[in-house]
Amino acid sequence: MSAAAIEPVAPRDIERVAAIHEACFDDAWSGDMIRRVLGTAGAFGLVARAGADLSVVAFALARIAVDECELLSLGVAPGRRRQGIGAALLDAAMERAAILRVRHFFLEVGEFNAPARRLYESRGLKVVGRRAGYYAIEGGAAMDALTMRCESDFLAAGIAPDGRQGTCERRAMSSRS
Repeated sequence: MSAAAIEPVAPRDIERVAAIHEACFDDAWSGDMIRRVLGTAGAFGLVARAGADLSVVAFALARIAVDECELLSLGVAPGRRRQGIGAALLDAAMERAAILRVRHFFLEVGEFNAPARRLYESRGLKVVGRRAGYYAIEGGAAMDALTMRCESDFLAAGIAPDGRQGTCERRAMSSRS
């Protein structure tokens, strides 16, 4: 597990979140765009702080509408990857969704983003669709996105469809160890 502290995004964090977004994605979001996203009904943002100065090293942006939570974007600064920080942010977003009793948690991920897909699959999300040419990539090309979704009973009860402990249960156990 990461040694990062997870907390709600603060206004002072927006430009750092935008910088991390730019380092992670070809189609980067500006600070203004992130402010607009966070200003919409049901939206929330989380940041991970790490290091001696507790600087922002990662973020997750999501929105809840009725009984669904969509993970809009999750990014970890390149020098901080593979430390469990992205997993901690995903877990925190899923926990918030579960507390608010959403029935579906979903996201889109680049078809060739194997590390992100492995993370999402490890949390019970399954591929349920494809969006052709969804992501713009450098050089004017496009990449398909896979839509992934977590079933409602998995989120609400913390139990995976195959009977294993779900994300919320695993996280609660790991945070006690």
